[in-house]
Amino acid sequence: MAELERDLRSLAAFVELPAERDLWPGIDARLAVRRGRRWLRAAAATLVAATLGVGIAFAVPPARSAILRFLGLEGVSIVRVEKLPPAGTGPGAIGRRVTLDRAKHMLAFDPLVPGIGAPDAVYVDPNQMLLTLIYGKHDVRLRITELIAGAPAFTKIVGISQGVERVHVNGHPGYWIQGEHVVSGLFGEPELSASALIWEQLPVTVRLEGRMTKAQALRIARTFRAD
Repeated sequence: MAELERDLRSLAAFVELPAERDLWPGIDARLAVRRGRRWLRAAAATLVAATLGVGIAFAVPPARSAILRFLGLEGVSIVRVEKLPPAGTGPGAIGRRVTLDRAKHMLAFDPLVPGIGAPDAVYVDPNQMLLTLIYGKHDVRLRITELIAGAPAFTKIVGISQGVERVHVNGHPGYWIQGEHVVSGLFGEPELSASALIWEQLPVTVRLEGRMTKAQALRIARTFRAD
């Protein structure tokens, strides 16, 4: 523990943190559509997922010299490491498989639908906070996840020199991550991810993942519309 504490202290100069602000008004406004206890579960999931993501990265000895950098998207962070931590391929989705029409009625937010045809599979998580669209019946070519911005949080763990680029999608902020990396906090166990485009189109954060170029990802992202 003393060694880890010393290493963490040495990282302080590299950590870029946003200015402190009161997060509650924004969270309260986004979650007003579904009151009750759901926001408590979402808040707990956010805290646990963020802690887990950083914890996984630092569990790998070479990663202790990593630089932490927080993205300008709510609930999304990136951790740069010298070596990616162990991760599986996993199912790539959680929750109940439903039709897209049914998902629209179940979710606690209005989903954004891409104009690339009907997905081959649709999943909604038990708390109605996460939507997963799968394209490809036997070999997943494209995976889209949508969630209320900041709930739950998830972490992208990338190589120390891996390309991460700030982009804009439909006038909204986003990031392009080139190449294979690890995502933690979305599907339970950490999973390997192909190249991914992430952007925030409030109140929704969208993650587009697949074997594609940045130009292809942006072209698909521009077709997203509220249905």
